[in-house]
Amino acid sequence: MFNPLRSDVLSRFTAVEDFFKAVHSLKGNSAQIVRGLAFVQIYAVYEYSVKKLLQIAVDVLVSHNHQLNDLTPSLMALFLDAELQSLQDCKADNKWDRRLKLFEEAFSNKPALVGNTVLPHDGSHFRYTQLQLIFNVLGIKRMPARRKLHLYRINEVVANRNEIAHGADTAENIGRRYSRSEVLHIIGQMKSVCLFLISTIEDYCADTSRHCRE
Repeated sequence: MFNPLRSDVLSRFTAVEDFFKAVHSLKGNSAQIVRGLAFVQIYAVYEYSVKKLLQIAVDVLVSHNHQLNDLTPSLMALFLDAELQSLQDCKADNKWDRRLKLFEEAFSNKPALVGNTVLPHDGSHFRYTQLQLIFNVLGIKRMPARRKLHLYRINEVVANRNEIAHGADTAENIGRRYSRSEVLHIIGQMKSVCLFLISTIEDYCADTSRHCRE
């Protein structure tokens, strides 16, 4: 399940890189606009990678047929998403009844099931703190990138994309801050980030001993 995603992500980054290289002859404002719009393309592949990766990860975790009461506490936060959301949304006079039901579920031997649309988020809109949250929920004890520099690069890509997409700045203004070689380097860094995320979460999903309390 992870290999098709890996191939897809590589193909998408190659398409971004090939297009960027193909328009290298552009000069002046046009060149600056292309460099700015590259961040929109990079971000699109990155966001797709994270969302699709979590869908696959959840499907694989469900396929292991764990019982709810065997899961690590952090995975319970994922698999009890519906119950936690229900508790948050319920009226005051229902709250204690929902609390009881929540803990009955948590300590039951029911199969651990959850839809693959659940996505841990912290409101940062795919900045690196959201990746760290995803790792924390899964129980992966490391930072979500090979290098700390990549974490700051993630935030830079997200910020530039948002500035352009929401009209706070223009692709031309963003693009003039970067040289052609810098943009190509950023494409490579973000590809490395996505491939690292896939490999790390794939290894985690394959090791069932990491999903359950000792």
